[in-house]
Amino acid sequence: MNTQTLTNQVTNILNALLTQGVRDAVLAPGSRSTPIALGLAQLARENKINLYVDVDERSAAFFALGISKTTSKPVLLLCTSGTAAANFYPAVCEAFSSHIPLIVLTTDRPPELTRIGAPQALDQNCFYGHQVKKFYQLPLASDNFDECQYTNFIVQRCIIHATSHPFGPVHLNLPLRKPLMPRLPLSFMKTSKKLTRSKIKTSLAATDLADLSAAFSDKRGLIIMGPKEDQTNHNALLRWAENAGWPILADPLSQLRGIDSKNIISAYDILLKTQLPLLNDLKPDVIIRGGGTFVSANLGAWMKRLNVPNYYLDPNYELNDYTETLTNVLPLSVDCFFESCPCPAPRRGWLNKWGQLQKEIKKGLANLNSKNHLDELAIPQLLEHILPVETHLFISNSMPIRDIDSYFLPQKKFRYLYCNRGANGIDGIISSALGMSSQFKNNLLLIGDLAFFHDMNGLMMAERYHLQLRIIVINNNGGGIFSFLPQAGSTDFETIFGTPQGLEIRQVAQLYHAKYIKTDSTIALADILQQPLHGLEIIEIPTNRTTNVSAHQAILQMITQQLSKEF
Repeated sequence: MNTQTLTNQVTNILNALLTQGVRDAVLAPGSRSTPIALGLAQLARENKINLYVDVDERSAAFFALGISKTTSKPVLLLCTSGTAAANFYPAVCEAFSSHIPLIVLTTDRPPELTRIGAPQALDQNCFYGHQVKKFYQLPLASDNFDECQYTNFIVQRCIIHATSHPFGPVHLNLPLRKPLMPRLPLSFMKTSKKLTRSKIKTSLAATDLADLSAAFSDKRGLIIMGPKEDQTNHNALLRWAENAGWPILADPLSQLRGIDSKNIISAYDILLKTQLPLLNDLKPDVIIRGGGTFVSANLGAWMKRLNVPNYYLDPNYELNDYTETLTNVLPLSVDCFFESCPCPAPRRGWLNKWGQLQKEIKKGLANLNSKNHLDELAIPQLLEHILPVETHLFISNSMPIRDIDSYFLPQKKFRYLYCNRGANGIDGIISSALGMSSQFKNNLLLIGDLAFFHDMNGLMMAERYHLQLRIIVINNNGGGIFSFLPQAGSTDFETIFGTPQGLEIRQVAQLYHAKYIKTDSTIALADILQQPLHGLEIIEIPTNRTTNVSAHQAILQMITQQLSKEF
């Protein structure tokens, strides 16, 4: 292969990416990806693309996911051949589950160096299996005009696949022969014909609207909103709910909590945990559900017991419902549905009943804020009062997102809350949060010590790209969530579930040149959170796993008694 042929191929591929509007790229460097990497570096110098280089492939993939999650735009992820591509896999799984449009470009050995023991060579054909929307094997560099046209078309087509509902990752595998050095500088010309695809607008027929009107008429209805992956407004939903007098159970990732509306019910997780007889009076006649899988396991269990009509808004045509309670599937977005669906007349007292219970729960939680000692329950409540509204909050899986679900009941609307709730893993959390931080100034990550340990390599990106991220590490020295599970009292619990690491977070902060603060004071943390953020800041909050379980039990008992007394 001559150098000019390689140069033409690289230019062709990158032109296709630019034509389709790709403006962010994350590179995990290696030898085989040299020609594409050099092209991206030139584009970055020319301010045509934002390039981030991360030497840890797993971190790089989650960093790219964090960018795409916060922008809802396709992000290119590039690596060399072999196990480098395998390290992308956890983030690819998360992207597929949570509909994030990653463009995964793996470079590969040519055919004559595969399956014969050549170094850094794996079979990369369909490497990610069913965890990507599409896979394409790109041809070797060629002077053939039709093959060049095909390559350009496939790259553009791939991006359209990634950004068509449901959004998701796509995989391009590019075999490259040596020599790997293109002629520099590359010449990028607007010669690519742009492949476009019109958005499909779905609406309900008149007969469907009439059926829905009858189904919702004179009913005690409930709207359940799970995580929302886009940043659309909620005007149609709120207007419909207010006119109908239906409560909206708002998942913390629905982006609805804190909106000034009496219909927003955030305290349902604690309410359902009480298992009080008063829950019988909260049984709806019908449910409308939108968004992704909600965080609260208690909500899922309650829905299974209800046995009522459940209308699921499913624009992605996926029928994802682990509760198996949906009865009617509507292939419409939340906005489209509530803009077109007839609104029923409200049932007297129905919304007020939910509102009174929420008010009482919030009053009970407010009484706990008088102490100055920080525990894991106090942190979400402190955040809802202290954080500025422009904060972008990233939340780790395991205990942090569950405590946010139960105890983060804000009176103000925050800019956005993020969490990797597709596969629900604790890997790559720091890198995802730093990907978010590449887009914004006011950023906070709430994370446990094990998830922090899992992705310490990701911290390097903060210094490399001068990113602003404040990290609260809840350090209970192990896997805190297991203390709430049946195995908590078993022999060898600490060894195989508690798994204390004895992590010296101060030394980790020093290694990555982060500002470090350790505190167990509510007053001190409140003061820290109100200070301007400059660069990377790590706040360690030491807690105790055993005490944490007792505190959760005590607050639930207190609220249960309070609700029993009042209602």
